[in-house]
Amino acid sequence: MSGRGAGLSGHGGRLSGRRYAHVLGAFWQVSLAEELQYRGNFLASLLNTVFWMAMALLTAGVFFRQTDALGGWSFWQVVVLLGVFNAVAGVVEGVLRPNIGKLVEHVRRGSLDLILVKPVDAQFMVSFRQLVFWNVSDVLLGLGLSAYGLHRLHITPAALDIAAFAIAVCAAVAIVYAVWLGLMTLAFWFVAVENLAVLFDALYETARFPVSAYPPVLRFLLVYLVPIAWITTVPAGMLTGHGSLLRALEAAGVALLALTLTRLLWRAALRRYTSAGG
Repeated sequence: MSGRGAGLSGHGGRLSGRRYAHVLGAFWQVSLAEELQYRGNFLASLLNTVFWMAMALLTAGVFFRQTDALGGWSFWQVVVLLGVFNAVAGVVEGVLRPNIGKLVEHVRRGSLDLILVKPVDAQFMVSFRQLVFWNVSDVLLGLGLSAYGLHRLHITPAALDIAAFAIAVCAAVAIVYAVWLGLMTLAFWFVAVENLAVLFDALYETARFPVSAYPPVLRFLLVYLVPIAWITTVPAGMLTGHGSLLRALEAAGVALLALTLTRLLWRAALRRYTSAGG
């Protein structure tokens, strides 16, 4: 029985946008209740975040012992970028990894059937069912690091800069989501795709530094083919003088294109999907 039969469309067009917001709230309330049973995870998450932020700053410090600029960015401008990187990583670890990371298992075991028959869009449920609440510390510490970097640069962003930054960060999260879901959706065609998560992590690590620091060929790849440059370089640029509102709107356009292509890929995957019932 294919994913298009017996109501396994996964389109979930029976709920309004407001109802989806209520469903998401219910999902995350349950997740929060579960997380509160293991409050020690918050301390572990906090220490882990502080450790990796310290390592990233140490690495940047090593680079800047040899040069005054990295791809045209000063040390404190890179610190702002690292803060953005950590904030977006908090969303990845708190929302995307606990959900999209399980897609391969759902397809392999046939448990995706249980999701497809629910009156909720299957992509929505696969993407946002669970929230690891403690990773909010990653987001807050990352934004705090960016704020400290701006303080050391003696920069007070104007309202327009903050608006452009907000647009660019939202676009960054959408692009990360689209890229990772697109990679994991390949599980509908190929059996062993777990290593694609490792590939995603490797690509995402390149966002720790401004894209202008990379060689031209790799820079082209990170801007146009795998849009990693839009995740941290563009948002941080809104605050450090390397961006503009127009560039933020371009990032929003890239995000919209990435989400559209991922949605088309998801629907094509569902048409191919064969449920556990055969």
